[in-house]
Amino acid sequence: MFNSTFLKCFSLTAGILNLLSLSGLAFAHPAQAASIKFSTWNSSGDVTTPSDGAANISNSSFGDGNDFDYNPSHPDAYNYTQSNLSTDTGGSLENFLGLNVGDLDINGMAFQGSAISTTLKVAAGEKFTFKWNFLTNETASLPPFSPLNDFAFFTVNGDIFKLADVNDASNISSFFNSETGDRTFSYTFTESSIYKVGIGVVDIDDFTNTSALQIREASLTSVIQSVPEPSVALGSCLVIGFGTVFQGKRSKTSSNKRVSLKS
Repeated sequence: MFNSTFLKCFSLTAGILNLLSLSGLAFAHPAQAASIKFSTWNSSGDVTTPSDGAANISNSSFGDGNDFDYNPSHPDAYNYTQSNLSTDTGGSLENFLGLNVGDLDINGMAFQGSAISTTLKVAAGEKFTFKWNFLTNETASLPPFSPLNDFAFFTVNGDIFKLADVNDASNISSFFNSETGDRTFSYTFTESSIYKVGIGVVDIDDFTNTSALQIREASLTSVIQSVPEPSVALGSCLVIGFGTVFQGKRSKTSSNKRVSLKS
């Protein structure tokens, strides 16, 4: 009986392992990332979405003479759309992002800015991730208006996460005055719900020089239920098999005892 039960259990376990291998061993791939299509998001101000997972956002207002001191021959070169104005932050940009008026006055008074926003229906544990680079023609100290500390940000349901400001842009840029270089941001949603999210950049205490945010490889990573390891399935089956054999032997012993007593 032991050999029969064990062989049946072993055969069942082998079949399970074979199915797991054919399905690509799901336990080895716990998550899948879907590229974000920013072209389907709402935008306010100077925004372009060149490809899936990518967006360019600046606080430049085309035709307003931004960056004249930095590049007098082509002051509008830093406006991505070559047509759009940035959005006033005296309520307009905050309302667009689902914020309260004045919430973006973090490093000073936010004069103008641009952003993208949408609502996402997600499950608990899903992660929003993107690479970003903050670029600026601004300086953190320009008397008598110092500091002119523009910054880029990520928002979710009214909470603001600052990505970087002028002080963080310590690398030389090929087009702007300076930049942070590529960095990565991620946010994990803790509850299954609908979230309002946004990404943007604002001009602090003036509107003379442009700051921008370049986003690449944005994705939303979903959560997949894990599959038990093959060793767990094998161990469980062996325990069941031995338990069945032990129970059978015990029942047989008890039966023999009862027969001997009657005789």
